Amino acid sequence: MADEAKAKGNAAFSSGDFATAIRHFSEAIDLSPNNHVLYSNRSAAYASLQNYSDALTDAKKTV
Repeated sequence: MADEAKAKGNAAFSSGDFATAIRHFSEAIDLSPNNHVLYSNRSAAYASLQNYSDALTDAKKTV
């Protein structure tokens, strides 16, 4: 299930729909909270929307 949400997030991100990408990555994180890649992906989506505070919060969870 998390992989499916991640794939949807990646597709949304690739098409420039960053808000939808965040929604899908958040769903994936709910299903797999220890997967650092999901936080990295969501961080990139937040940064793409110039939401640097949330991007940094997620980025810190990847290390």
